[in-house]
Amino acid sequence: MKRILFCVVPEKGHLNPCIGPAQHLRAAGCAVAFYAPADISDQLDAAGGFELLGPRTKLERHDISRGASFAANIQDADWLRHWIRVLLVEQAPALVNSIRAILREWRPDVVVIDPLLYASSIAAQLEGLPWVALSNSLNPVLPADLDSELLRTVRWLGPDREQLFARYGLQARFNGCDVLSPYLTLALTTEALVGTPPAGVQLVGPALPAGARGDEASFPWERLDPERPLIYMSLGSQLYYQPEVFGKVIEAVRGKPVQLVLSVGELVDTDLLPVDHAHNAQVIAVRYTPQLALLRRTAVFINHGGANSVMEALACGVPMLLSPFCNDQFHSAWFVERARAGIQLDLRSATAGQIADALDKLLRPETAGANTAAGPTSGMTAPASLDANAAQGSIRANVARVAASYRQQDGSAQAARLISELASGSRPETAS
Repeated sequence: MKRILFCVVPEKGHLNPCIGPAQHLRAAGCAVAFYAPADISDQLDAAGGFELLGPRTKLERHDISRGASFAANIQDADWLRHWIRVLLVEQAPALVNSIRAILREWRPDVVVIDPLLYASSIAAQLEGLPWVALSNSLNPVLPADLDSELLRTVRWLGPDREQLFARYGLQARFNGCDVLSPYLTLALTTEALVGTPPAGVQLVGPALPAGARGDEASFPWERLDPERPLIYMSLGSQLYYQPEVFGKVIEAVRGKPVQLVLSVGELVDTDLLPVDHAHNAQVIAVRYTPQLALLRRTAVFINHGGANSVMEALACGVPMLLSPFCNDQFHSAWFVERARAGIQLDLRSATAGQIADALDKLLRPETAGANTAAGPTSGMTAPASLDANAAQGSIRANVARVAASYRQQDGSAQAARLISELASGSRPETAS
């Protein structure tokens, strides 16, 4: 029996895309376990009872990576740059030996790593184990001439990152924040969105669960009105503390023949949103949604450009209004805009009227491909060339085109197959 260990960052956007491949691997007869530097056992249990190797201490991280203080801190470019340095580089050495000990004890045939968890790459290399970089983002397929604030941070961080690997006698290749594997690097998308991938990167399609993902929340389905188009808004599990932004979106849909569902985290327990939770039929605000099930009933998805949210929206064929806040969210928005599969608009600076206009464009079947709601992605530069099909089609037509390519490639099954082949020794030792 082949043994596969997933090493993941303990955040939903990082863990969720790993669940589907893990389920497929186990169905194929592999033993599958997870490691994370914090307790993720609740979701693993609910997703099918995967074993967790590593700490069982639940960390209170609200002041570090979510909630009101985090939402404020990310607006400080210097704070954000140093926070990235801590997460990627400074915390890695403290994890390497504990991961090595787990690898020696559990003895996996292949280690599947989150490419931001550099310690797991280092540990696998030191133990002589083949490892797969399974990216939850589009970092592996970023074009070389793309520029963004995050990529400038990565260049600033470059010497420290190289020194981290050199400390263990290792060298590594990167694209964006991601460490790339010489064995197998997987991106959870298709050419319809990102074009031809760089050498050594395989596009496998979206990684959706093959059963329960383990984070499904209860939802008041009976409150949905099938006669009205559904607009769904989520800013992810870290950046949700944006009461002003949610408030403007609520104002933007007021009086329109639509229904709005908001995933607002702990804001649901406050009076910071202009929502009458008991009687307002147009707006439904909840702590957390069963996102995949909800997207299948959604007409427009408002989100922050989180890679997992974008992947799931495209897989479900839902046009997007994207408002990236930081980091690789701008990259996701750039790819979606280039494919003419959505509109980008900074919801922090936009008026309720501008938001309403953008939603109207996305709700209309004849929506033009050109982005008239906002200019180019903030802080990013790249060639202006577009796929001809995307340039000529409507947003809804382009979303359908990308969604069709996503339906043709089961990323979870494809990733599991490639990982299994590597574990069986039937793939080359290093990628070309």
